[in-house]
Amino acid sequence: MATLEKIRQRKKILAIVIGAALLAFIIEEGVRVLSRAGSTTTVAKVGNEKIEYHPYQQRLEMAAAADQNEGQQTDPEIRRQQVLDEMINEELLKQEFEKVGIEVSSDEISTLMTSDKAAPAVVEFAQQVGAKSPLELYEFISNPGKQGVQESQIAELKNEWNKLTDDIYKQYRTYKLQNLVAGCFQANDLDLAQMAEEQSITNVVTFAKKEYSSLPDDKYPVSDAEIQAEWEKMKPMFKKDEEYRNIHYIAVNILPSQEDIVAAQKIADAAYIALQKGHGIDSVRLLGTVQIDTAKMLQKDLPAKVRDFFANAEVGTTRRDSTVGNHHVMYKLMNKEMSLDSVLMSYVTIQGDRKTQDAVLQQLNAGKTLDELKKAYPQKVDGKLNQWQRAYSAHDTLKAKIANAGDEYVVFNRGDQGAVLMKVNEKKAPKMFYTLATVSYDAYASTKTSEDLRDKFQDFLNKNKTIKDFEENAAKAGYSANELLISPSTAQLGQIKDTRKVIKWAFDSKKGSVSPIFSDNNDVLVAAAVDDIYDQDYLPYSFPQGKEMLTQRVRNSKKGDDLMKQYQGKAKDLQGYATMMGNSIDTANVVFSNGDPKIEPMIVGRISASKPGVLQGPFKGEDAVYVYQVVKQEKAERQPTKEELQRTYAQRRGGQFFGNPRVMTKILSGATKVKKNIIKFF
Repeated sequence: MATLEKIRQRKKILAIVIGAALLAFIIEEGVRVLSRAGSTTTVAKVGNEKIEYHPYQQRLEMAAAADQNEGQQTDPEIRRQQVLDEMINEELLKQEFEKVGIEVSSDEISTLMTSDKAAPAVVEFAQQVGAKSPLELYEFISNPGKQGVQESQIAELKNEWNKLTDDIYKQYRTYKLQNLVAGCFQANDLDLAQMAEEQSITNVVTFAKKEYSSLPDDKYPVSDAEIQAEWEKMKPMFKKDEEYRNIHYIAVNILPSQEDIVAAQKIADAAYIALQKGHGIDSVRLLGTVQIDTAKMLQKDLPAKVRDFFANAEVGTTRRDSTVGNHHVMYKLMNKEMSLDSVLMSYVTIQGDRKTQDAVLQQLNAGKTLDELKKAYPQKVDGKLNQWQRAYSAHDTLKAKIANAGDEYVVFNRGDQGAVLMKVNEKKAPKMFYTLATVSYDAYASTKTSEDLRDKFQDFLNKNKTIKDFEENAAKAGYSANELLISPSTAQLGQIKDTRKVIKWAFDSKKGSVSPIFSDNNDVLVAAAVDDIYDQDYLPYSFPQGKEMLTQRVRNSKKGDDLMKQYQGKAKDLQGYATMMGNSIDTANVVFSNGDPKIEPMIVGRISASKPGVLQGPFKGEDAVYVYQVVKQEKAERQPTKEELQRTYAQRRGGQFFGNPRVMTKILSGATKVKKNIIKFF
C-alpha cells in the first residue's frame, strides 16, 4: 500500500510535525505568561464553564501554523481574538446541545467516517493519502501491522484521523441544531402572501424633504436631562459584555526627514546612472541598497505607466518613473522574445520501474485511455488530461520539448522508479514577451531622525503628565490626540498594528493615567491617556461617543417638531411644500422589501401603505421632515413562485437565517454571561 509514502509528503503532516516541535516553546511561553498574569489560568468564562489558557494557546499555535501553511498574513493580535471567539462560540453551542439534548451516536459517526456515505471531507482525506476508501484508511490506521508498518510510523496520520473525526462530530451536531432551529421558523400562507406583495409592487413616488442638518444646531440646545432620558429609551443598545475604557492616544509616524529624503534622492540618482550602463543590471547590484525584481511578461502585463513606452523599445532601454512621495522606481528592458504562451497538455505519472514506464507509454500511444491504465496499474498510474499551462516561464529544455512535441505522449522526466509523460494537445500562437527589470528604493527615517522624533515626543510627555494637559496641548505641539473606546478584545488602535501593549496598559492603569512611549510598531511611536473606565453592565449616557449620538437624536427630534409646526397644513400641494422647504421635488421608486436610499425606512413603511394620488404628510422622520405622493403603483410582470418566496423567507426571516451558526451564537451570547480575560495574558 502506497499510503505511508504519501503521508510523508503531505504539507498537513509537516504542519503537525512543526507544531509538535514547537510544543516545548509553547509550554515555556505559557508558563511565562501565566506567571506574569497572576494565578488565573482562565482566558474566558462562558456561563459557568471556563476556557483555560493552555488549550487556548494550543489552538492559537495551530491557527498560526495553518495560516503559514496557506500563505496567509493574519495580524497576530487579530488572530488571538478570532481564536478566542471561536472557542467561546463552540462552548455556547456545546451548552445549547446539552440543554436541548442533541447528540451524535457512535453509529452515526461510523456512517459519516467509514461507510460508502462518508462525509466529503473524509473521502477527500482518504484520497489524499492514497487510500481507495475511508474504510480502507480506517482499517490501515486501526491495524497497521497487517501492512508491515509500525504504530509509531503512522502516529501523525492517526492524530489527523482523530482530529477529523472530532471535526465531523462537531459539524454534524451543529447541523442537527440548525435543522431543529429551521423547523421552528417556517413561512405560512399569510407570510408568503405578504412577501409576494412586498416584492412585486413598486411605488413611484414624488416627494420633498427638509433635512435637519440644514438647520443650525445652536438654535436647538439639548440638556443633560434630555440626553439621559433618550438613553433610557435606548438602554438595551448600551448593554455590554466587557469592560470598556475611553482613551486618547497620540501616534507619531516615524517618517524620513528632509535630509533623509535628499540622501535617498542621491542613492536613486546613482542607481539610475548604474542602470543605464551596458545591457545588464550588475552595476546596480553592486550598490547593494536597492531592490531589484526581474519578471517576464506580456505587453498587457507591463506596468501601466510604462506599457506603451516599452512596447516598441530596444533591449537595454531604461525609464525612470516619477517619484511618488519617497518611493523611487526605475525600469530596464532586459530582453524581448517571441515565445509559446499557453499550451493544452495532458500529464501521466507512473510509479514503477523503467519496464513499467515503457509499457504504459506504449499503451497510451496505442490508444489506451488514462482511466483504463489506472485500472490496469492500480495506485501506480495517475494523471490529468487537457490542462492549460503557461509555457513562457519554463526553462529552455522544457520549452524545446513542448515546441517539438507531436501528437503522442513523450517522456517529460523519468528515473529508475518513476516517470512523468506528457502530450501537447494544442499550442497557442507565439507571443512577444518582455523581460523587465524593476529597481526601487524607498526613503526611510535614519537613526538620527528616529531618535529626534522620540526625543521630541518624550519632551512633550514630560511636560504634559496629566490627562488634561495631554489632550489640550497635543495640537499645540503638532500632534493629534485621537479618542477611542476600547475593550479587552480590541486588537489594535485604529489601523496601527502592534499596539496591543498600549491597550493592555490602559486596562492595567487608573483613570487619568498617561502612558510612556510604546514603540512595538517600528514605524510608529504611541502614547495614551485613560479618560474614563466603564465597568458596569451598561455604558453610561455620558460616554463621549454615545453622548454625541444621543445629543444628535434629541436635537433632530426638536428640529423635527419645529418644522412640523411650520409646515403642518400650510400648503395644498407638493410643490407648495417643496417651496416652503426651499427644495425641489424629487422622485423615487420604492419597493417595501428593498427601500430606497433617498428615503429613510420609517417613511418607506408609510409609502407602502398609501393610496396613489393622495398627498401625504408632512411626516417627521429621524433625519428629515417628508411630504410625498404616490404617483402610481407598478406590478412586476413576473410574480415570484411559492418556492422562491419560501427560499427568500428562509434567508431573511426563517430557518436559514436563524440557523446560521453566527446568528445562533450571537443570540446565545446574549442569553449567557460571557467574560473575557484575554487582556491579562498579553
